[in-house]
Amino acid sequence: MSESTTVAVEAPAAGKGGKLKAIGLALLALGAILCAVAYLDEDSRKRFGYAYMLGFVFAWSIVVGSLFFIALQHVTRSVWSVVLRRTAEMLASPLAMFLLVALFLPLLALALLNPDYTIFKWMIEGGMGNDHLQHEKAPYLNQSFFLIRTVFYFAIWMFFAWFFVRGSLKQDSGSGDVKPTLRMRAASGPFLILFGFTVTFAAFDWMMSLEPSWFSTIYGVYAFSGITLAGLAAITIAVVGLRAKGLIAPELVRPDHLYSLGGLLFAFTCFWGYISFSQFMLIWYANIPEETIYYVHRTENGWLAITWAVAILRFILPFFLLLGRGAKMDGKRLVQVSVLILVGQVVDLYWLIMPSLAPESGPMLGWQELAPLVMFSGVILLTAGLFLGRHKTVAAGDPLFEKSKAFHL
Repeated sequence: MSESTTVAVEAPAAGKGGKLKAIGLALLALGAILCAVAYLDEDSRKRFGYAYMLGFVFAWSIVVGSLFFIALQHVTRSVWSVVLRRTAEMLASPLAMFLLVALFLPLLALALLNPDYTIFKWMIEGGMGNDHLQHEKAPYLNQSFFLIRTVFYFAIWMFFAWFFVRGSLKQDSGSGDVKPTLRMRAASGPFLILFGFTVTFAAFDWMMSLEPSWFSTIYGVYAFSGITLAGLAAITIAVVGLRAKGLIAPELVRPDHLYSLGGLLFAFTCFWGYISFSQFMLIWYANIPEETIYYVHRTENGWLAITWAVAILRFILPFFLLLGRGAKMDGKRLVQVSVLILVGQVVDLYWLIMPSLAPESGPMLGWQELAPLVMFSGVILLTAGLFLGRHKTVAAGDPLFEKSKAFHL
C-alpha cells in the first residue's frame, strides 16, 4: 500500500468533519428558526405542514436510500463498492436515522393535536365527509393503525442502520474478523424484503394519503425509485468530494469504481422514467375520473410547468448526460448529474405533495417551503460531519477491501 493510501485510510477526518458540522449546524439552526416563524404565523401555518413533509421526505429519501445501497452491496457480495461503502454508512448512520425520528414528531403532533392545520384530513373527525372511497379505507386510514405502522417503519430502519454501520465499524480495528461481514450478508436479504414493504407503505401513509380518495398501485415503486436515486446521488457527491479533498485516496476510488456508481445512477434513472410513465399511461388509458383527477391537479393552474421540470430534471437531462461510457467515469460529470438528481427529487416531492394543499391556486414557493428543506439539509450535513470526525473514511477492515482496491472493469 502506498504512503498516500495509508494516510487516507488511517488519518482522522476531523478537518473535513469540522467544516461539515459547522455548515450543517448553521443550516439546521437557520431552518429551525424559520420553521418556528412559519408555524407561529397563522397565514403560513397551513402551508408549513406540507412544506415540512416535503423537507422531511427529502432527507428521509437520502438516509434510507443510502441504507438500501449498503444492504444491496452485502446481498450481492459486491467487490467494487467496498472502498466507497463507508460514505453510504456515513449518510445512513444511526444518528441520522435517530434525528429523522425526532424531527418526525413535530409533524405527528401537528397532525394529531391541531385538526385545523393537519395535512392528513382523514385524521380529523368527520374529515372524510361523504366520500365513500375514503370510508372504505377507514380500516387502514385511522390514527391508531397509522401510529403503529409508523413506529414499525422507524424501528426496522433504525435497527438495520445500527446493525450494518456498527458491523462495518467493528472491522476498523484491523483484526481481520470476517464474522461481521458474514452476519451482514445473512441479514441483508431479509432486510431488503422488509425495506420494500416499509418504504412502500410509508409512501402510502405520508404522501399518497394526502389525497385519500386517490390511489395507485405503482405509487410505492415510484417512491422507491426516487429514494434509490436520491441515495445514490448523495453517495456519489460524498465519494467524489472526499476524494477531491484527499480524504479518500485517488488510488482507492478509480474511474472503474466511479463507472459502477455512474452505471447505477443511469440504470435507476431509466427505471424511474419507466415507472413514472407506466403510472401516467395506465391512468390516462383507463380514464377513470377518480384516478385522472390526480394528474388534472398537476397539469392545470400553472402545475404543468412543474410536471415538465420533474421529467427534465429526473430523466431527460440525467439520461443524456450519463449515456456515454466516459461520462460515467468522470467525477465532475457525476457530481453535476447527482446535483441535478437531488434538485429533481426536491421538485418531484414538491409535485407530489404541494398540490394536495390547494391545486386550484397554482404553485407556491416561498420561504415557508424552503425553511424545512434548509433545516433537513443541515441535519444531513451535520450527521455526516460528526461521522467523519469519529471514523475512517473507508471500510479498510473489510475482508474484500484489498480486492476492491484492485477492482477493474
